Amino acid sequence: MSAVKTTRSPVMATAHEVLPRFGLAFVIDDENTTWTITRNMEGPGLDALRTGQRVRLTLDHHPAFSVVRTYDPQG
Repeated sequence: MSAVKTTRSPVMATAHEVLPRFGLAFVIDDENTTWTITRNMEGPGLDALRTGQRVRLTLDHHPAFSVVRTYDPQG
């Protein structure tokens, strides 16, 4: 059995809705794709994120889907 090949890429997005009590945040990138951030992802924590704030995402691209790997609020 061979390992599945993944690639990574950076994407800039804007925080649309931040729900730290639920451990979720929804961000929208410049191509209008909505991504979800959870409290378990690599990043500074959802308390550091504000609605309207720009966020640098690192995406993992798999053959059938892509997911957020890390996030870093800007400014």
